[in-house]
Amino acid sequence: MTVAKAMLAVDGTRAVAAFRAFAEAAERPVEPHGDGIRIGLMAGGLVIEPRGKDTAITVDAADATGLQLICDTLVERLAGMGLVPEWQEDMAGKRPGNQALARIAGVTRISPSYSRVVIEGEDLGRFANEPLHFRLLMGPADAPWPVTDETGATDWPGGIGEWHRPVYTTREAEPTRQGTRLSFDVFRHDGGRVTAWCDRVSPGGEIALTGPGGRGYPAPVGWLGLVGDETAMPVMARILSALPSDARGAAAIVVPHSEDIQQISHPEGVMLRWCIRGKGETPLSALASLPFPDNDRHIFFAAEKSEAEQARKWLNERGFQKGESRAAAYWTAR
Repeated sequence: MTVAKAMLAVDGTRAVAAFRAFAEAAERPVEPHGDGIRIGLMAGGLVIEPRGKDTAITVDAADATGLQLICDTLVERLAGMGLVPEWQEDMAGKRPGNQALARIAGVTRISPSYSRVVIEGEDLGRFANEPLHFRLLMGPADAPWPVTDETGATDWPGGIGEWHRPVYTTREAEPTRQGTRLSFDVFRHDGGRVTAWCDRVSPGGEIALTGPGGRGYPAPVGWLGLVGDETAMPVMARILSALPSDARGAAAIVVPHSEDIQQISHPEGVMLRWCIRGKGETPLSALASLPFPDNDRHIFFAAEKSEAEQARKWLNERGFQKGESRAAAYWTAR
């Protein structure tokens, strides 16, 4: 477990009450901790304790990635109230705990609509596990990589709004003598910043990413349905490859052209169907074709925002209860 401690120049009793109200509104678990409280968070926990006219704060997480996520969120919320935590440790000028640096090993055009990027580095091992996603960092020209400021939060050169931070899914990660070799697939589209980057980048260049983040694998269930569009193909591929051999279900992946179809390992009990956008097939039509059972089931749908909203409505109308489905928006049409 990793821990960071700080003091906050605000009355402790008032701070405990304010944090308790925030946690209850956010439906986060709260439990007594000494004279204060501990708030359970997805990445760890936050302890708030009165110290007379001041407040002691302790952030804990399983690893540096979770710790940085909590610290960034905490500092942002405190700044909105005009408060700055005073950390016991000098936080300024360090690499954020959720950031990893690597070198580009190669970029290959594997089909008309996809490029595969392979990177290598000492800090990539954690991306082989759950959660499944990470953010690629692309900043202003000649900007250095972000570091932490004196508050412990990530300091983005030029401002965070100047950084492009697209989300990708680890396709494969394997250990090497130098660390870990990781690959991820990029869906290519006209005008795409990462598409242009794939066409010009050279092996040996440095790359930075943050994470892992987002969701992990779907919980075990009797029947699993997967539907994804072009942008969700990598996560569908990773989920299918990780399913146990006795898994049962059906998957449908939409790609622009038949040449974009990939060989993906999956259990014999999970039917995989490729849908071709150029032939008029869509994620919604693929969803409607799934042969789902009446119970012991879960469907994961990932596509454009408006399609995800329609999928959510479609599933509700067919009796899917909370926990039986998830419709995620992977991008937004403009």
